[in-house]
Amino acid sequence: MTHWMCTTCGYYFQVPLPPDRCPSCQQVCAFNDVTCYRPECGGVQNIDPLVVSSTLRFLKRGSEPSPGSKSVRPSPKIIPLVQLLAGRSVSDKEELEQLSFWGISQVEILKGLSREQRQQIRGLGRTEHFDPAVGIFTEGEDARKLYVVEEGRVAVESRVVRGMQLPITIVYRSQAFGWSALVPPYTYTASVTTLSKTRILAIERESLLAMMQSEPSVGFTIMQNIACIVASRLRTLEQELAGLLQGQQA
Repeated sequence: MTHWMCTTCGYYFQVPLPPDRCPSCQQVCAFNDVTCYRPECGGVQNIDPLVVSSTLRFLKRGSEPSPGSKSVRPSPKIIPLVQLLAGRSVSDKEELEQLSFWGISQVEILKGLSREQRQQIRGLGRTEHFDPAVGIFTEGEDARKLYVVEEGRVAVESRVVRGMQLPITIVYRSQAFGWSALVPPYTYTASVTTLSKTRILAIERESLLAMMQSEPSVGFTIMQNIACIVASRLRTLEQELAGLLQGQQA
């Protein structure tokens, strides 16, 4: 997953390609690729503090971005399944209906589970719809649900100090958030807000935990995946904070 930073306001997020506009300042702008491509900062799973620092200096002074940074065109919009089905034959529809399972099969937290196990987990969920700029949950709240984005995107932010939110990532289609619902003390460690009209599969904590307890292999696989996600988030935040500190000292 590529790490990006808005060259207008400095907003950071982690997606394959950036959205049409910056989720923070809502401007159409260039995004710097701040992914680490050097062994010194640990590889592409981390951000490059030197490029982050350069981007922050550019924001402060209004100079040109560093030569190593990249600007990209907006990514194409995802076509909803209902549009794909329109005008197709019965056989085409039967084939395309298989895409309804595609979302849950790509969720990182469910990696390593069989198709049947993923389908069973999807059956535990309920679809919820949200308008843009709606808070789904707030940092510190009781974590009652695990969420999977089916359409749209949401922003994940963490409170660093009073009145200051640190952007962590943007969650896109087929990605999960709210995994704190499966980890004691079952409290959300970040706040999540929708960035567009969003359709989400919400899975109740108690139902999923009951399945994990009844099928230990499922529980073990999910908890392994959560551990990997937590480790990756910690490495990313460490690199991001290092870059921010360098930018302030420059």
